[in-house]
Amino acid sequence: MREFSPLVKPARFIESGQPKGAAELGGVLIHGRYRTPEEMVYLSSRMKVDNIRWIAPAAGPDRSWYPGLFMDPVLSNEPFLTQAIKQIDIAVNRASEDGRLGPDQLVVMGFSQGACLTAEYALRHPGRCRTLIALTGGLFGPAGTQWTGSPAMLEGTRVLITGSDVDDWIPETRVHETAQVLQSFGADVETRIYPGRPHEVTEAELQDAASLIKKARTP
Repeated sequence: MREFSPLVKPARFIESGQPKGAAELGGVLIHGRYRTPEEMVYLSSRMKVDNIRWIAPAAGPDRSWYPGLFMDPVLSNEPFLTQAIKQIDIAVNRASEDGRLGPDQLVVMGFSQGACLTAEYALRHPGRCRTLIALTGGLFGPAGTQWTGSPAMLEGTRVLITGSDVDDWIPETRVHETAQVLQSFGADVETRIYPGRPHEVTEAELQDAASLIKKARTP
């Protein structure tokens, strides 16, 4: 494994959207490798979803959450993967305002590395957040991985997972495989594959994400 500088302190957070105590929804934005939380805040602003307070944590000095590729053996990315999931959970608690907002009012959205972590968070903390948006990502592990869980553990969880047929980092097959696994555990999953799309977030994806987030609003 290459030299890697993990996050050794609690993550730096930036906030956007509604002020604490005033929002109907709480959201967490997880950036990709070599990206920044500021970029995720910009993407969220393009969705034009009001009445949400966003929390965007930053990864370590390398601006990466884990050193390897998401389809490497899981242990090769530990303990960094587990540390990243812990930081996301801290951010989710912060977004919930220590429980003022419940799971139905919480959103986790990530891109690339952040999308992979979003999918992984669903398995490690089922039911903690019931709206998950993985913009070009998939579950961790090499081909042939068998993910474990119970058939109803993600019941009531809405998931949007996107990808491309030409993405160099996230194979289309893993996007579909991830959707199938999450569905098998009870999640309501929408899958979007954008032909010819490079490794980026498109306006169409943001609109699909916005539509899903709006379903998380309380009646």
